[in-house]
Amino acid sequence: MSISRLLAIFIFLLSCQQKEVKGEEFVIQSMESYQRFSQKLWFAGQAENWELADFYTHEIHEVTEELIEGDVYHDGRNLSKLAEDMIESKIEDMDKAIDAENEELFVKNYLGLINACNACHTAAEYEFIKIRVPTINPFNQNFSVPK
Repeated sequence: MSISRLLAIFIFLLSCQQKEVKGEEFVIQSMESYQRFSQKLWFAGQAENWELADFYTHEIHEVTEELIEGDVYHDGRNLSKLAEDMIESKIEDMDKAIDAENEELFVKNYLGLINACNACHTAAEYEFIKIRVPTINPFNQNFSVPK
């Protein structure tokens, strides 16, 4: 077998592997990241640690960008399009609240983000997954503003 043929087979197998990564495992990792970062965002906002809240909003935005750019389908549904249509604007709203350092606006926009997550789950026919505002901090992290 020629080297060019082996190279073509290798490239084909590599592209198949990359598509697989954007499958169910990618969706699970993305949802886990969303949940972890959104919880941490809540606790940072409650502590009025705007720098940390900005950091976690940025992390949520990166997960969203990966989903959008990944052209991700799961169970026949275009999750990339759902994220673009439902989540992206809510991240922009979070940025506005954080930039204004406004706790009331933060809470309002955070609830908008959580509602968008639940609407996205419904659109993807995973309405049984309901996200809510965290009530207990499960992290071994101090969210207060550094002194």
